[in-house]
Amino acid sequence: MTQVKRSRLSPEKRRMQLLDNARTLILSKGLSSFTMDALAREAGVSHPLIYKYFDTRLSLLQALLERESTAFNTRLRDQVMQAGGYEELIRLFVAANFVQFSSNNIVYVLREQPDVFAVIAERERRQQRETAKFLVRTLADQFTVTKKQAEQLVVLASGASQRAAAHYDRYGGDREAMIADTVRFIHGGIGELRRADT
Repeated sequence: MTQVKRSRLSPEKRRMQLLDNARTLILSKGLSSFTMDALAREAGVSHPLIYKYFDTRLSLLQALLERESTAFNTRLRDQVMQAGGYEELIRLFVAANFVQFSSNNIVYVLREQPDVFAVIAERERRQQRETAKFLVRTLADQFTVTKKQAEQLVVLASGASQRAAAHYDRYGGDREAMIADTVRFIHGGIGELRRADT
């Protein structure tokens, strides 16, 4: 009988493999049924090997959230840098909310756990403040609105976008049409504010 020789992964590749398998398990079976034993079976590794990389289930979940959140934010930042104007920026952020607030998104699932979210909470708050400042500056520069009006519009637009995303996640429908409607709604608000001031 021929034995299949297992290939050894580098520590970083093994760590990523474990995080990939954890992500798959959580999204397919739910966070409440995720255990280190289930991960060992899914990854085809021994239980002690997992603990070589992650001391606890919590540390594994926090590492997974950090990795996935960083990847999401990096992709969004790259898209924002290439955006061709405010309308495209609005669409990017609305579409990002539709991804971010989806119960099928690992970041959303893990963020709902306060002990897991704690690892990125401060960084997320800082990024939200920076994003809001960026949007306020861009809105105030692109349209004839005051900084205070731009701040109000960003808050209202963000709320509308998040609620639309939550509605879509709960009830479904035509995702692209709902994103387009949300973008039109936000643009309508900007236009109405500008008309009210003239």
